[in-house]
Amino acid sequence: MKYLISDLDHTLLNEAGQLSAVTRQVIRQQPAWQVMLASARLPAQMVSLIDALDLTGPQVGLNGAIVFEVNGGQVRTLTTTPLAVPVAQELFDLVHTQWGLPIQWLTASTFFATELTPQVQLEIDYTGVTVTYAPKLPAGPVLAFLLILPDRRTFNRIQAQLAARWPDLTLADSGDGYLMITAPGVDKSQAARYLLAQGVTQADLYGVGDDLNDLPLLKAVGHPLAVANAQPAVRACAGQILASNQADGVVHFLAQS
Repeated sequence: MKYLISDLDHTLLNEAGQLSAVTRQVIRQQPAWQVMLASARLPAQMVSLIDALDLTGPQVGLNGAIVFEVNGGQVRTLTTTPLAVPVAQELFDLVHTQWGLPIQWLTASTFFATELTPQVQLEIDYTGVTVTYAPKLPAGPVLAFLLILPDRRTFNRIQAQLAARWPDLTLADSGDGYLMITAPGVDKSQAARYLLAQGVTQADLYGVGDDLNDLPLLKAVGHPLAVANAQPAVRACAGQILASNQADGVVHFLAQS
């Protein structure tokens, strides 16, 4: 059995954020491959896609902070790696209270936001996520923080300041101004590490993505792939370039392999 670990947005999904008919058909009818999704999305944002593809194995959300399965439309958590509670509170206080920036954070089941911004509304419209608004950080584990900073100069400045303050945290550029912050060592390579721990060999692991947060995944598998619309650094890391997400590059690869 070969395993394909695939990013979702701009990789397996088209630019409308949807699965094409051919993607659904090929993955559902491809017995030689086990497909695992590795996304920055919350598990709840992935359930309908997992069900549509008839995927039954482990999946990865929040850039590796959670590994889970979906059975009968219900999420069953396998592993989580939260941020340390003091670090989460300090980060929230710095970004929201001191800097005055809107901030989002994610638990295993909930997308929280300090306020409704145009960027949060775009996330709601694109993925259908339900957002819970809170002025402060509630008690409980935080798996990831999300900052949406469309201005690139602001993005780079904030990323550099956070990296200087917490050099061990994982700061992932997910594209389109999305900066996801997870615990040390938590990134999409967790998908490959989880399968390797189950006895899958690296030679049977294929990974495909389009953006910078996919690089840890591509470096952890035996066969790194990139869609044609991927960032230059991602294409440079790949051993093979597939057709674009709009041209169903991932499933054409599966069908021909």
